[in-house]
Amino acid sequence: MQEQELINISVESNIKIMAEAIFEQFGMTKGEAIELFYRQVALTKDISFLQKSLNTETIEAIEMVENNEGLTSYSSFAQLRQELEV
Repeated sequence: MQEQELINISVESNIKIMAEAIFEQFGMTKGEAIELFYRQVALTKDISFLQKSLNTETIEAIEMVENNEGLTSYSSFAQLRQELEV
């Protein structure tokens, strides 16, 4: 088993109450949720929920998807694989 460390944090009471209610919906303790956050940051080397600046290409791609433009659909996963030749 990996060595573990204790973390002590302070958060606003209302934020704690709201967050713990959501953790409960997912069947998680607050400790499990905090560990999940740490693991995700370590894995991605990023805090993914922070809003990032989007470049023009990304904004255009999002708009295309929202408008159902340039999308290809497949009747099966096999058909997609066949087109991708994998």
